[in-house]
Amino acid sequence: MNWHLLAFIIALAISYVGTPLIRRVAIKLRVMVDPGGRRVHTRPMPLWGGIAIYGAFALTCLVVGELAGSGIGIAAPMRGVLLAGVLLLTVGMMDDMKDLSAGVQALAIVLGGVLLILFGVKIQFLTNPFSRGSMIALGATMSWIVTLVWVFGVTKTVDLMDGLDGLAAGIGAIAAGVLAIMAYYSSQAQVALMGAALCGACVGFLRFNFSPAKIFMGTGGSQFIGFVLAAISIIGAFKMAAAIAIALPILVFGVPIFDAAFVVLKRVVNRRPVHVADRTHLHHRLLDRGLSQKQAVLVIYVISLLFGGTALALYWLSR
Repeated sequence: MNWHLLAFIIALAISYVGTPLIRRVAIKLRVMVDPGGRRVHTRPMPLWGGIAIYGAFALTCLVVGELAGSGIGIAAPMRGVLLAGVLLLTVGMMDDMKDLSAGVQALAIVLGGVLLILFGVKIQFLTNPFSRGSMIALGATMSWIVTLVWVFGVTKTVDLMDGLDGLAAGIGAIAAGVLAIMAYYSSQAQVALMGAALCGACVGFLRFNFSPAKIFMGTGGSQFIGFVLAAISIIGAFKMAAAIAIALPILVFGVPIFDAAFVVLKRVVNRRPVHVADRTHLHHRLLDRGLSQKQAVLVIYVISLLFGGTALALYWLSR
């Protein structure tokens, strides 16, 4: 049995069924976001869609991991991802209700990264770009620093892309699918399972989040997606092809990484605070050029697919 395809289908089904239930709960509890400011929606929108994404991901990993037994199993890295995911989701849900400070959100991501490291998920080697096939071993302290920087960076870049209906979920699905395919053909079954589960959870959620959206994933959802992508890329993608290990993750997360780099650089050049939000992100610039929400999102999907396809091509060429 192809457990990974089954994981995708199960996660998609759970997310598809669970999202409307979460939507009703969010509306009843008045966990809503009003239009205005940088937001492009025109009516109050329920949040907490991230609960459905996390629930679909976690249940799928646990059920399929248990059914598959020794073929996949529920090893320490997966437990670390699930536990840290609860932390990020909880803090994100609180932010959706009370607008927590950026410092509190950053602390939650760092603590989530620490949990990952304690469960054995860390970057211990980097590819030496000046020597073919050579790896640079990181000491214990540097391993912690590099891991936390990577986890924080990917988590925040995906979070920052959550600005249009279906954007973060679509980018998450594409990146997770690419990582799952590379992991599957690298015989990294647990990484492939988590990638397939996250991809399915995002696709199921998109039924209610694509323009015109009926629910938003909220801070918990966008940061959870970025966090899981960062974690499974550490477990799997960095070890897949030593000669191109630097290029693979950059391509897989190409859109959010290059978008974040452009935004930060522009704010620095214009002498504006880096942490203060504005309308310089790619999706805002596409809207300012006259594209509709749906058109802007589809353009970014195509770019993400091109980046992902390039990563897969490089991966196959390196095998």
